[in-house]
Amino acid sequence: MLAETRLSPSERMADLAEAPFRTAFQSLRIPVLMVDPHQVHAPVIFANEASLDLTGYPPDEVLGRGWHFLHKLGAGSASLDAINVAMHAGEAFETEFLGCRKDGSSFRCSLSMSPVHDEAGHFRWVTLVLTNVRAEKTAEQDRIEIEEEVGRRTRDLQTALDLKTALLHEVEHRVKNSLQMTTSLVLLKARRLQNPEARKVLQEVAERVSALSAAHRLLSTAGDVSRFNLKEFTTELAGELITALPNGQIDLTLHLQPLSVPASKAAALALLLNEVIGNAVKHAFPKGRRGRLTIELGRAENGVMIAVEDDGVGLDHSPSPEGSFGKTLITMLVHQLKGRLTWHDREPGTRAEIVMPIEAKETQVE
Repeated sequence: MLAETRLSPSERMADLAEAPFRTAFQSLRIPVLMVDPHQVHAPVIFANEASLDLTGYPPDEVLGRGWHFLHKLGAGSASLDAINVAMHAGEAFETEFLGCRKDGSSFRCSLSMSPVHDEAGHFRWVTLVLTNVRAEKTAEQDRIEIEEEVGRRTRDLQTALDLKTALLHEVEHRVKNSLQMTTSLVLLKARRLQNPEARKVLQEVAERVSALSAAHRLLSTAGDVSRFNLKEFTTELAGELITALPNGQIDLTLHLQPLSVPASKAAALALLLNEVIGNAVKHAFPKGRRGRLTIELGRAENGVMIAVEDDGVGLDHSPSPEGSFGKTLITMLVHQLKGRLTWHDREPGTRAEIVMPIEAKETQVE
């Protein structure tokens, strides 16, 4: 509600009653007083509900009284004198003072004073907007405490994330070491075998385990252990397979987009790439035949596309993978990845194309 008093001269009060800001005062939730600086002691002529709540006074004990009764230090204080000087000069003024409630308690108050003119431009009244500084400071303190709590919880979450990441790195590192040891043991056993076929089988097993080890090594050293960097792995794997051949026998060309996929697909992809690329390296260029091997990696319409193409002897002349363990493994891995593998006879050469339906949100560009 908006309390008002009827003070002389009556014309001044009548003008005030018709003032357009009256309704606005009634709806304000901040304490607002209006005083008449042209009368003795600048009496309060308006006091909205918020100001009455702040001071604890009823309307009839506020209206008509000089406004300085709300000032704890009373008349003669330096702060009150400065306010009165600005008030009678019709100047805007801001300060803080100690307010006094009806029950005698005090409150630290921020005062914003503004002159009000009538339509003719004459200085008529002064508005006093009061803000309980303690309430402001309490709200500010609440904000600070909330920010500190958010910061603490954020740090706790970051610590937990760092610990989880460190544990994942450690797990990947141990898996990689175990696979490397397995590779060494298999190769050691292969070298002691007299049967060439048995030795060849163990060497192929060692190559597959080595591919898995390389995948886990990349995961253990990656910044994000949840992602498997396909480009980096393909580059490393192809390089290792090529270096096992006489220097310059195969010219390797890579067209690889910097893609990564979820780490959960790392093992299957590592084995699949090892089989397909290894098949081209071992069988497309028999008896020291020279040639070119091209590997492509990129986005497909429904996921990721990997292609391995050579200009070697072609499907009709290279050893058929049908019925072999390698062929069976390739089929199983493609099925596990829910992908599709297509062999194309290029004449000369062969192109193996793998398409995996990985959702766009699961595929990232590094």
